[in-house]
Amino acid sequence: MSLGLAKYIPRLEPSLATYIAVTGACFLPAIVLGIYLLFDIRSRQADPIACRKIGLRIQSQLADQHDKRYSRLGAEQQNGTASWKVKSLWIYPIKSCKGVELNKGTVLGTGMEYDRQFCFAQLSSKFPTSLDTPQAEKAEHKWKFLTQRLISAMATIKTEVWIPDFSSPTYSATHPNVRSGGVLVIRFPKSSNNRSPWGRLVTLLTSMGHTPEHCVQIPFDPTPEQITNSGYTTDSMEIWKDSPKSLTMASTENGDEWIQELRFYLGITNHLALVRVSKDDLREVYRCAPRKEELGYQSKVGFQDAYPLHLLNLASVHDIGRMLSKDAPPLGALNFRPNIVITGGTPYAEDSWKRIKIGEYEYYVACRTVRCLLPNVNPATGIKHGSEPNKTLKTYRCVDEGDPKNACLGMQMVPALEDSKIKVGDTVEILETGEHFYIRQ
Repeated sequence: MSLGLAKYIPRLEPSLATYIAVTGACFLPAIVLGIYLLFDIRSRQADPIACRKIGLRIQSQLADQHDKRYSRLGAEQQNGTASWKVKSLWIYPIKSCKGVELNKGTVLGTGMEYDRQFCFAQLSSKFPTSLDTPQAEKAEHKWKFLTQRLISAMATIKTEVWIPDFSSPTYSATHPNVRSGGVLVIRFPKSSNNRSPWGRLVTLLTSMGHTPEHCVQIPFDPTPEQITNSGYTTDSMEIWKDSPKSLTMASTENGDEWIQELRFYLGITNHLALVRVSKDDLREVYRCAPRKEELGYQSKVGFQDAYPLHLLNLASVHDIGRMLSKDAPPLGALNFRPNIVITGGTPYAEDSWKRIKIGEYEYYVACRTVRCLLPNVNPATGIKHGSEPNKTLKTYRCVDEGDPKNACLGMQMVPALEDSKIKVGDTVEILETGEHFYIRQ
């Protein structure tokens, strides 16, 4: 039955203009997205010249880390003895940012090569300084290190390490990338504050798939000449109870555009800087670490929290993971930011290790790793869970009399030599066991 409304509805006579208008309206979002992606691709920097990217070219060794076979007690035994092996290796070029997975690597006296050589820091004072600033005011001009404990979104900042490649057709010993020992590449999502209809449309379309990124290239280890030419400065940065001299390589104080964008993305209101370890002011490690008389050298670190290396037993992660509350996301090794992930034995067997051999090289197991709230951050999304795994860890893993109120998982290590090699698949041999007592900083 007709409602008599047809006479009020305009009729569109088919025409070429009509078809063009309708077709254009249908494809406009795709056209807008295509143009935006084209400009985004063009805005990205090319791969660093004369260099190659280090890291795995295959699927992550941790792709199957949630497989139940890693949670079976003593699943891999040989003649009744656990068969420990290195499953995965990681470095974190920028402290608290995404790591780089390796198939093999070099272990220095300071830890894995390229590990935690950079750090983001915020200015804890409210004013800048100059050469004419009184000394008392300069003393209050302090940079303080940042981690996921405070800014969980740091987990989404990607890092790459590109090292000089002698086989590259663009290689030249005089190229700046070669002279600086390689390039650090930093990637993080672009966050537009454009509230215009165009900006909103772009935000909507890009949220459906592609996420445009800022891409920044930084000299990994700049020469004195590059430091001078680039205007990098040296300043103290507070990291726990130390304040080592560090090289400031970008800063919102200096108006560096990319780090202004990063500050906006992370939601930081204070000045933000990217700083690099100074090889002349490394932090000496004492506490539970062996001394120079035993090692032949005094252990030092860059921007690691306390010790050069962190070892994690995947079986221990599985055991904690099965006890988490139901609303907690699956627990993985990367929640704990290890350098070396091992498999082959029972949960917590590593608690008693004092000296081990990985491949052909020895390591001193200095102490247990006392955990903070950082493992609550999802390493893939940067979203922080309100209680897990910290709540469960404190229920089951307050096991060290040196710090009985905090939970432990994983072990801190010091290499016996200042130059060792390690690779995935290396066997782990237990040379000495004993008691541990954590010494607080």
